Amino acid sequence: MSNASNAPRGSSWRAPGEQPRDLKRQPVVQALIRLVRPRQWTKNTVCLAALIFSGKLSDAGARRHAIIVFLAFCLASSAVYIVNDIRDVDADRAHPVKRHRPLAAGNVDIGAALVWALALAAGSVALSLVLLPRARVELGSFLVLNLLYSMWLKTIPILDVMAIAAGFVLRVQAGVDAIGAPQSAWIVLTMFFMALFLGFTKRRGEMTNLGAETGRGHRLVLASYSIGFVDMLLGLSATTALVCYSLYAVTVQANETFLLTVLPVVFGIARYMMLVLVEDAGGEDPGEILTRDGPLVLAVLAWVVLCVAVIYFDLRLFPARP
Repeated sequence: MSNASNAPRGSSWRAPGEQPRDLKRQPVVQALIRLVRPRQWTKNTVCLAALIFSGKLSDAGARRHAIIVFLAFCLASSAVYIVNDIRDVDADRAHPVKRHRPLAAGNVDIGAALVWALALAAGSVALSLVLLPRARVELGSFLVLNLLYSMWLKTIPILDVMAIAAGFVLRVQAGVDAIGAPQSAWIVLTMFFMALFLGFTKRRGEMTNLGAETGRGHRLVLASYSIGFVDMLLGLSATTALVCYSLYAVTVQANETFLLTVLPVVFGIARYMMLVLVEDAGGEDPGEILTRDGPLVLAVLAWVVLCVAVIYFDLRLFPARP
């Protein structure tokens, strides 16, 4: 049976390497903007976590350096996306959604995309020159890690998602070092396991949305996963993330009222798992789920309000520790 017969119904599936013929051409400038995926820059807001949790939000110097590291990672991540799109251009043409990306659709040629990626990477490095040395090292490590991911790590099961999670840890740690905030192993571990959780939901979404055979044809590493195995990894990473965050709330934050922030985190993770595992929301695009589900949005807002109230307004609902 040919690959085309395994395509999802209703999609314009094509074999790898075949140029889609039914897509409209876009202006080059618009295509170049889409190529950097500005919607994905929200992932880099984790660079600002240290600014918020350290209580330095009112420090102008800390704010400036936090914004710089955020912008540097936006440029760096966009460069990484372009390199990854160049590597995956043939496979993306066989994907019902990714076939609309500028490179896969033929709106930008590979040479121009490579120059664009190099310019973004250079801009990222230039921005990092005003940061402290350790933050520069973490930005450079992020670029190297993602280059290795595009070239090799994405083909190794489990390690593929761990590499993505490590990228989020580097973002958080760069934000810490950029402003000289106190180090916290628990918040770093929380970010790592939360990123693992979201990464495995993405893998699960790729398998369920495309179907087993088509998904594995698009991303070879999916052949090493099964729905049951991924569901087990989801439970493991979610539980570990909750434990690490709870330990952060208990051991690092002196105000015991901060423990209340664990509640929206528990609800948010449970709600996300319900959407993915019970309501079959997919999970291939975590950002879309996080922003379009009302209860999840409310959980995030409740968490932010509680964090700000405790850290910046010293909200105390429990007696102070002796």
